[in-house]
Amino acid sequence: MATDPIPMTEEQKFVFDLKGFIAIPGALTQDEVKGVRDHILTLRDNRDSLDPKDRYSLSGPAQILLDHPTIVGVLREVLGGDRNEDCYGFRCENSFHMIRSAGQGGLEPHGGGLGVGVHAYNCKNQRIYSGLTRVVWELNDVNEGDGGTLFMPGSHKMNFRIPDEHNKFGSPLYESYVCPAGSVIIFSESVCHAGPVWNNTDHPRIAVFNCYSNSDAQYHKLSLPTEVIEAMPPKRRTLFRGVWHHDFYKAQPNNYFSADNVAL
Repeated sequence: MATDPIPMTEEQKFVFDLKGFIAIPGALTQDEVKGVRDHILTLRDNRDSLDPKDRYSLSGPAQILLDHPTIVGVLREVLGGDRNEDCYGFRCENSFHMIRSAGQGGLEPHGGGLGVGVHAYNCKNQRIYSGLTRVVWELNDVNEGDGGTLFMPGSHKMNFRIPDEHNKFGSPLYESYVCPAGSVIIFSESVCHAGPVWNNTDHPRIAVFNCYSNSDAQYHKLSLPTEVIEAMPPKRRTLFRGVWHHDFYKAQPNNYFSADNVAL
C-alpha cells in the first residue's frame, strides 16, 4: 500500500466534475479488507466485546479509511489543501456502516441541485469545490446488477427540479458501478443518489460511508467521544477539530486538535 497521498488525476477531475462521482478500484489490500470487514461484522454481532473506543465505523481497523492515501489527494483537491504538514484542510464529520442482505433496500433517491448553501457543489476556473463529499468503502465485491449505490450523473449541477418519473428507482438516468472488495467511491452529496435493493444472494453488501466537509463548515452533528479521537495519530485527529478558521485574540489559526477544540 502506498504511504504518500495519491494526487487526483486530470481524468478523475474531469469525471468527478462531469458526473459527480468517481470509483477507484482495489484501494485496500486483502488483509485490510478482511480486518475492516471483520470489524464491521463485530459491530453488528458483538459490539460489547470491543473496547469502547473501537465501537465505531471510524475506529479500530476501520480507522485507516479516514485518511487513506487513495482518498487524501482527492479530498485535498475538492475540499481544501492541508493547513500545514500536521493538519488536514478538510474534516470528517459523519460515518456509518451498512450491511445489506439480499432483498434489503436503502434510501430513496435524494439530493441533486445547488440548494445546500456552503455545502453546494461548484467548479470555477478549473477548481472543484464539493462542499460535502461522501467516501464509500466497499468491503465485498459489487457486481453488475447487485445493487450498489445509484447516481444520477450531472445532477449535482442541475438547474431544474428532477421530474417525478425520474425521481424514483428504475429511471434510466441512474447509473452505478462494479468493483472488487476494497474499492472506494467518492461522490458529491449534491448529486442525486439512492440505495437500491441488494440482489446478490452469495454475499451481503458491506460498506463504510464517511462524509467530509471543508474545515470551515459543518453539516452533520457527529458527537464523537473525545477518547475515540485521542486514540488516533496526531494528524488524523485534526479531521475532528472545531469548525472555525482563526482566533484573532490568540493569533491562532485552527490547525490543531485538542480536548477543547472538538467539532460537535
